[in-house]
Amino acid sequence: MLVKIAKSKWFDLLGIAIVIIISIASGYLTETLADVVNWGSWTRWVPFGIISIFNTVLSVMSTRLTGRMLNSGNIVGIINTVLSGTIDYLLGNKAAVITYPITFIIYVLAINKWKNSEKYKASKPLTGRKGLLTVLAILLVSFVFSYLVNYAGYQGKISLLFWLTTIVFGLSMAANILNAMKLSVQWSYWFIYNIAQLIKAFVQGNFANVGKYIYYIINAVAAASFWKKPA
Repeated sequence: MLVKIAKSKWFDLLGIAIVIIISIASGYLTETLADVVNWGSWTRWVPFGIISIFNTVLSVMSTRLTGRMLNSGNIVGIINTVLSGTIDYLLGNKAAVITYPITFIIYVLAINKWKNSEKYKASKPLTGRKGLLTVLAILLVSFVFSYLVNYAGYQGKISLLFWLTTIVFGLSMAANILNAMKLSVQWSYWFIYNIAQLIKAFVQGNFANVGKYIYYIINAVAAASFWKKPA
């Protein structure tokens, strides 16, 4: 059942429908660049909301294609990273100039790794002491980097939202690194990441995102089953 969900085109469409409905309900459809920055009258002709919705669709498809072990998921992911970084920076996330280039580099490494690996086959799991130390090192680097970047972004103001944001980015960075290594364990991290995002949505009162992250949680479980299925 879970493997079927991972391969399902209908589940792709469900994810796209969810993010489009949420985006429209949030008022993004009619938003222009003029609503975000004051760069002149020409910005009112730039459909910032539609671009944001398109970018969210790219995010869904990147996740779904990666879940099916298709390198096209990483290619879509790198496009999504460029757009997301630009959008986040325009919305006031000054740390985006640091975080998104790092994600971009990780995706480049992932595309190269996947291109030179056997299709529909994950890398051998990290086992033993060396494997444990590797995973711990990835987690440590990811969370220290996330803490430092978010500390600068929040200007040293520690809050619940600061910690949630730090955890969320740390998990995503670790999961992206594991994805670049083509390891199935990444889906455990994406599962926890989406749980953290769900909690963050409740803390921010952004209840429109609840459905989206429930979808991503189901997708992470389905993708993990697909990656671990017998060859």
